[in-house]
Amino acid sequence: MTTNNYTYSILKYKHTPLLDESINIGVLIFFQETKRFYFNYSKNLSRIKHIYSSVPEKTIREYLKQIDRKLSDFNLDFGFFTQSELNDLSVFISKYVLPIDGTILQFSAFRSGFQNDLSENVIENAILKKHFIQDIKPYSSQPQEPKLVSTLLHNLKESGLYDIAYNSDVFQQDYTLVNKVGTEFKFDLAWQNGTYNLVKSIGFDLKGSKSIADKAYKYFGQFFDLEKEAEEKKLRYDLIVGKPSQKGLFKEYDHALELLSKINHVEVIEEQNLKKYSEKVITALVEHN
Repeated sequence: MTTNNYTYSILKYKHTPLLDESINIGVLIFFQETKRFYFNYSKNLSRIKHIYSSVPEKTIREYLKQIDRKLSDFNLDFGFFTQSELNDLSVFISKYVLPIDGTILQFSAFRSGFQNDLSENVIENAILKKHFIQDIKPYSSQPQEPKLVSTLLHNLKESGLYDIAYNSDVFQQDYTLVNKVGTEFKFDLAWQNGTYNLVKSIGFDLKGSKSIADKAYKYFGQFFDLEKEAEEKKLRYDLIVGKPSQKGLFKEYDHALELLSKINHVEVIEEQNLKKYSEKVITALVEHN
């Protein structure tokens, strides 16, 4: 039985150093026996764009292309490198592929394992299955936002009105609001019942109180700045918020809710009240049809 080593790292997107959040965007595996790099990454960046309102998409894609190109070149010719360089992949990757300089893309610490007669393809698929979904599967500690939105959509589907809503002029997914200076703000949903309600999911299940405070102030500033648009276009901003899993962070979470609730034209909906909120959306659709 062969026990060839493999080493792998997860490539993460970090939107801002102020928030203790990251999203898995790619995986890098190095097979010691064949001296081959395997690199796979998200091609559409949909999860990142869904969660954050402003994403440097062109920059991310350029980073990914450069990483992929360099690793492909290395696979063709490893003669330039010494074995000692390949033994410490963290240093190797930082030196030749992606420097550790606080960029928006960062490789995690490398982990090692044994193939134990498994093919390289089996190892690749196993790591992808563990860490990613969609075109590559997400880490189990993923941000709350996708879950909050999917819960709301699930409630609509259970009501039997989702197909009607999807084709209705009072309901829209992936809504973009443009402010007076041309900046775009992404919303998960938009629905109408007198006002046009723009739905934004915000997860506060973070690692520390400072991260929660930073995120709350970020959105406070954003929606305070969008008050004029709300007045002129008869908008309401419905913020669906997710609670921290750690009890020690509840106090900062409550402060975040209090802060966001002070903004005009904002309604804060906690996750446990999502079913009741869904019923409001359903009622509006029923009355429209």
